[in-house]
Amino acid sequence: MKRGWGSIRIIILILLAFTLLLTDINVAEIEPVAVIVNKDNPVELLSESDIRKIYTNSILKWPDGKPITLYELAIDNPLRNVFSEKVLGKSPDKVAYEWAHLKITNQAKNPPLTMKNQLLIIKKVSIEMGAIGYVSFSTAKGNTAVKIVSIIQ
Repeated sequence: MKRGWGSIRIIILILLAFTLLLTDINVAEIEPVAVIVNKDNPVELLSESDIRKIYTNSILKWPDGKPITLYELAIDNPLRNVFSEKVLGKSPDKVAYEWAHLKITNQAKNPPLTMKNQLLIIKKVSIEMGAIGYVSFSTAKGNTAVKIVSIIQ
């Protein structure tokens, strides 16, 4: 009888450890973020600093003079959290608050447009010459309608 309970306890502990391990894994934090532009955009590479400047109103046009259209994911999307923290150095809530303030005070020159999912961002970027957005690397990889200009680890 004691031997049976010992085996059950071990199985329960293993299942509990496995469950805890799974809950700590977040795909968005593991997979790189791909910053994408239209395939015909002449820009080939952007630094994180350039991307930060684009997403904070410091750069409004591409080198060829075309206006930049910003796309981002919904505030509750885990990939947006990774992008906001790693590129902008702020939480998505803080970024949204700052954009709201800029809009209210009429200082928002080029606010980002929020899309519900990554496929919508790819669709928009693929049809708009001046568009920029971010999606998971696996979503962008192999898509010939967009060009990856930066990978955020």
